[in-house]
Parts: sequence; C-alpha cells; structure tokens
Amino acid sequence: MRIWSGVGSDVLSDRAGYAAHWSLDHRGGLEVWATVSPTGHDTDKFTARLFWTRYPDDLPSVKFVEPETGALGVAKAWPNARGFRPPNDICATWTLEGHQTHPEWKSDARYRWDGRGNVLLKTLRTLQSELDESYQGRSQT
Repeated sequence: MRIWSGVGSDVLSDRAGYAAHWSLDHRGGLEVWATVSPTGHDTDKFTARLFWTRYPDDLPSVKFVEPETGALGVAKAWPNARGFRPPNDICATWTLEGHQTHPEWKSDARYRWDGRGNVLLKTLRTLQSELDESYQGRSQT
C-alpha cells in the first residue's frame, strides 16, 4: 500500500526530530493512527486518526480518537491547540475538514494541497508543529 511504503525509513531518519514523539499504527487501507505528544508534555499523549480517501492526492481527514475504543467525537481525546475544534475537527489548510469549511482554499495557491513527496510524514510534521507551537492542554468539554 502506497501510504505505508517508504514511511518507515523516512520516519526513522527523522527520529532525532519530531518523530521521537510519535508511535504509528497502520490500521489498514488508508488509515493510520499516530500517537503524538507536544514537546515538553511527554505524558500528554493523543491519538490522531489520519485518513485519506485517495493517497496522496487528497487531503487527510485528521481527527482524534479515544485509543481504547476507537471512538471519534470524544472531547477529552483532543488537545487544545490553534485551529483544533474538539471534538469535531481541525480547521487548518492541511486537513480535509479545513477545506470543507473553507472551499475557497481549493482555488487559492497559498492553501492548495500538494500531494508530492511523503504526505504522511508531511502531515505528521505539521500536526507536531501545531502542537508544539500552540498546545494549551487537554480538552475537557
């Protein structure tokens, strides 16, 4: 499956960087669960569900799940960070949900999705960067 091919070596080569915060679980097909934590908050773990309808051409859906049950829509499974709207979505230029909310982004070159390269790794790095820059604790609502 294209989503997983080459990811291992790319992630391993990034272990000194962001990937030290990640644990990946290929759930099959075009779905990956990534356990992530913001830098400086190693005990605050969150499980992001990354799902593509067409990899790498389409934007990923990025939502957080309750890891024990796999349930979506659980507010406490979500971090509070810029653009994150627990328990629903992340409104950002790098998510499917952001582009569904803002269809004008599709025609704006600044926000258009670029499916070149390892987009799983790109998505994980962007998610980690958002957490590192704007994390404000676990959602309680």
